[in-house]
Amino acid sequence: MDSGNPILICIGLLISFLITVAYVYCEWLYGYWKRKNVPHEKATSIIYGSIRKIFKAEESQGIFFKDIYDSFPGEPFVGFYEFQRPSLLLRDPEVVKKVLTENFNSFHKNGVYTNEKEDSFFSRNPFVLAGAEWKEARSKLTQALTVNKLKFIPESVSKMYPSMKTFLDEANDNIEAYELGTNITSGMAASWSWGIEDSGFTKTKSYVREIAQKFVDVFIGTDSSMQLIHINPWFTPLFRPTIVSQENGFFNDLTAKSLKMLISTGNRNSPCILNSLRQTRLKSGQTDDDLMKNDAIKDLSGVVASFYLDAYETTARAMSFLFYTLAQYPDVQSRLREEVKKLPKEQITLEEVQKLPYLDMVFSEVLRMYPPATFLRKKCTQDCELSGVKVEAGSHIILPILALHMDGDIYADPEKFEPERFSEENKNDRHPYAYIPFGSGPRMCPGMRFAISLIKVITSFLLQDYEILPPKNEELKPIKPSVSGVLLVPDAPLKLHIAKLNK
Repeated sequence: MDSGNPILICIGLLISFLITVAYVYCEWLYGYWKRKNVPHEKATSIIYGSIRKIFKAEESQGIFFKDIYDSFPGEPFVGFYEFQRPSLLLRDPEVVKKVLTENFNSFHKNGVYTNEKEDSFFSRNPFVLAGAEWKEARSKLTQALTVNKLKFIPESVSKMYPSMKTFLDEANDNIEAYELGTNITSGMAASWSWGIEDSGFTKTKSYVREIAQKFVDVFIGTDSSMQLIHINPWFTPLFRPTIVSQENGFFNDLTAKSLKMLISTGNRNSPCILNSLRQTRLKSGQTDDDLMKNDAIKDLSGVVASFYLDAYETTARAMSFLFYTLAQYPDVQSRLREEVKKLPKEQITLEEVQKLPYLDMVFSEVLRMYPPATFLRKKCTQDCELSGVKVEAGSHIILPILALHMDGDIYADPEKFEPERFSEENKNDRHPYAYIPFGSGPRMCPGMRFAISLIKVITSFLLQDYEILPPKNEELKPIKPSVSGVLLVPDAPLKLHIAKLNK
């Protein structure tokens, strides 16, 4: 009796063996969290792990992480798989505190990949730096944004405000809230970064703004490939956008020209970031000739331009959410207007603005519902323990900001806009790490105070002269997040009508 072709039998046995090995390997690989007795989201694909929806651009990372968060009530954290890598999503504010503050030495690195050879510009951004380089860059930026420097914000706004009024008065149609925000922040951020005049309310957009928008569209816009780079650096050579190599020299040139202007004019009192960095280096013994060298310019540009891009995009985005929310809730807007009208617009000081309690409550609630960054990613740098579970070096930890902010066990009826959640009494009743729109701990966003101060001052000016209304001939639609991008971006423009108050 013919037993068959022995070659085919061997091939069949080999295939069966390989399938068995692959199955056993996948069971072992995707059994990581089960072996650690950690509740987890199962892998739904041997390729994507748990994140097929992100890879297919069906959900943004922030919304995906919120879905996981909501599926495991009462757990301190949840395991899941980003492709073949096990990652841990935190749910308990106390564990969040441990990662951001108490165990900072084990989680001092943000889980964002960069390579100086591939991207000499972004690799100098304080957000992606680690260790001694990060400490130095953060220290410089913090020194440049002291309270004594920020007190000049009202003066800067008062200089910009006439152009803004002209723009609003001449606008016959609806205004897109984000465009209004970037009109404001492009000029303000350029002034505070390099000390240059760059009004955002001219009909022709400046080149610095065009470049900034290109970076925004690539790194934090709607390109789903950037989500994959954030998850795994293996994708960087495949998806690294050409904007990096084409345009990153622009900010170096702008920094060099602005520094040369500061040197030639002898201006040592400018509140701009570049001048603050210059003064710090001069005090350390460096000379202006040292600062004009290529490597020094790149270092300065990395800090200054990163501040500009953050101030341009995230501040404008938060501002647009605030303005849109005020149009949705006219009673809140009226009460807020009565509060800011107590300030003399011609002599507003930052100290007075910071003392306005209702303005603080309203803006805090906006940031709760619409945090610009929906999550933070941390990389464990040394083995440690979280709530009895060993976390190994190299593990990625997700802090789901949006999910924490929308947790019904922390915030009753979280979909409801309720500024009173942030009264002093109510704030004291919550865990402080249940609200982290700018992160917390040593790596909290260094530009936070600038962003909050600028938005509060702008709002104090605007509401004294204008009413923020729903768009003409359109309904106000609920804000729905886009399915792509790494920041919270609405899936449709937020349109408004801004009308002069009848005084």
